[in-house]
Amino acid sequence: MNPKIRWLVSIALAIFTVLLMLEGLQLWSHGSVVDGNGIGVYFLGLEINDRVLEANIPNYAIGFFIAGLCTLLMSIPSLTRLLFKSISRTPV
Repeated sequence: MNPKIRWLVSIALAIFTVLLMLEGLQLWSHGSVVDGNGIGVYFLGLEINDRVLEANIPNYAIGFFIAGLCTLLMSIPSLTRLLFKSISRTPV
């Protein structure tokens, strides 16, 4: 794969990781501020579920944390390969 594309994918995965973690933190901090029907969970403008009950909010938060961890783990090999290649090309 082209190094420019690899950098672009790595940066996109890092941004996606931050967004997933922030959504997980936001859901975790929601606490018990829920009306009778529940809350709506949205990510990047897409509706995940429109009625999440108070008891299920931590499950959704943990799901976002796990998804963020997965995207982080997917970006690590690509970033390390890019960094080691750029270090080995530097003149001594």
